[in-house]
Amino acid sequence: MASEAKVDYLDVVYSPEKKPVTDYPQKLVGYIVAKCGLKAGDKILEPGCGNGNFLLHFKDHGLAIEGCDLSPKAGSQSQNLTIEAWDAMAEKLPYGDNQFDAIYSKSFIEHLPDPTNFLVEAWRTLKPGGKLITLTPDWEVNYRTFFDDPTHCKPYTVV
Repeated sequence: MASEAKVDYLDVVYSPEKKPVTDYPQKLVGYIVAKCGLKAGDKILEPGCGNGNFLLHFKDHGLAIEGCDLSPKAGSQSQNLTIEAWDAMAEKLPYGDNQFDAIYSKSFIEHLPDPTNFLVEAWRTLKPGGKLITLTPDWEVNYRTFFDDPTHCKPYTVV
């Protein structure tokens, strides 16, 4: 019996046919840096960093960047990125306590059946006064298509 090749989510999510390269990541990072008061030298972590494009733009703003992801291919589309392997559901973040000024994630938390481990680890690794910046699809706008992505586990709303 032949084994099926495992498809890496990065090959699907970041395929050039489905997701052409735009200046959106650069613009979003610029907005976040300004809105959240991030400054050169701040250390930022992006769990679920995928291809690393947001990390590179944070680096352009002078932030010290770290990334981690479940996929062994994470960061492979970007040069000079070291991405740590990390299973958000089962493992501690591979960083010490009080390491980061900010933790940023976009379209990440809704893929976790239970975000408890991620949130505990974010709290542990953030410096006192650090910022947790988590962006997720707008449930009120996307409620009809949210579960078209079978990896979406939980929608979030503003409370």
